[in-house]
Amino acid sequence: MRSANGRPRAFPFYIVCDVSHSMHTARDDGRPTPFEILSNCVGELLFELEAGDPGVSEAAHVAVVSFSDKVELVLPLTRPCDAIRVPALRPGRQTDYLGVFSELVKILQKDHRKLSRQFDVRAPVVFFITDGEPYVGESHQGVEVWGPARDRLAALQPAPYIVALGFGTVREETLLRVASTLRGEVLAFAGEVATGAATVLHGIAQAVSDSISASVNRNTAVLRGPDGMRQLR
Repeated sequence: MRSANGRPRAFPFYIVCDVSHSMHTARDDGRPTPFEILSNCVGELLFELEAGDPGVSEAAHVAVVSFSDKVELVLPLTRPCDAIRVPALRPGRQTDYLGVFSELVKILQKDHRKLSRQFDVRAPVVFFITDGEPYVGESHQGVEVWGPARDRLAALQPAPYIVALGFGTVREETLLRVASTLRGEVLAFAGEVATGAATVLHGIAQAVSDSISASVNRNTAVLRGPDGMRQLR
């Protein structure tokens, strides 16, 4: 489907994955770690999009970014129909929000310049998945440190929708500060305490897939809340 100006549409989506120590610490019960679950879900999500609606596979452009003490562009912005495989996520140590938001500003700006040469580019969506509070060195990384970088990201044009998806030990006020709004609702979701990480992460993957498909088909941002999570107010 093309826009009124005759150019093909491009909907950029960024799946931003916390790969810090808390995500991959071995469990006593031998079950998969959140890191292992998330790694599998990301690959499955791209495959599901590629195998689904051809229009979605062509118009959606998906990138995968991992962060811990460093930021890695795991999969540059790619249409699902062109994605051969998703490189493996690599585990890290600490949780540097300043680093990831600063890098996302650069990535989104560069991608927008590139896409705009060929496509009618829609507002990007950033799915920010984390299980813990920002922590660097020996101490908690305060919002006064990372907040301005997050705000630079939110101020880009077209302004991205930032969906905060948190579980584990991340605090609700942190998720609310990360998230942006859509039609008056804050795009922040927290995993229910009684819901296991596996259920939450599979719910996130399905919600991301559904959101991408619905946004392309309806020609506007449509963001689904994951099963096993509640939307914060």
